[in-house]
Amino acid sequence: MEFLPYWLSAAGMCVGAALGAYAMVDPKWAARLVRLAEGGPGGFAEFRGTFGGLFFGSQAAGLLFMVPAALEIEALGGVPTVWAALGAAAVCGAMWIGTAIGRVASMALDGTGTKFNQASAALEVVVGALILAPWFTR
Repeated sequence: MEFLPYWLSAAGMCVGAALGAYAMVDPKWAARLVRLAEGGPGGFAEFRGTFGGLFFGSQAAGLLFMVPAALEIEALGGVPTVWAALGAAAVCGAMWIGTAIGRVASMALDGTGTKFNQASAALEVVVGALILAPWFTR
């Protein structure tokens, strides 16, 4: 079961990649999700690029490292590519944890402690922790 944390990490990256891909396809959905005004075509570019492209690109790139490492660990019991997967997990997990830190800072400094923001911060920590799962077993 040494491979399980790597599959958990891949599952977390799938969440980010799916959210990002959908934000690129439907920027109006992304605008509603983050509860910001759409702002017309320029605003759509921001949602497609930042929310869509950043999350999809980073999480999909992480998956390119994580899935082969998980398969190799499962089949062979550990190989050097594990370090590439750990690096991918660190970067992708840090994105989610950093997002939660920024949201919590906003709640503390800007008075935005709504239920939506609290739930979003909790989800961001959970997804970040899933992605960082391989680090917890090192």
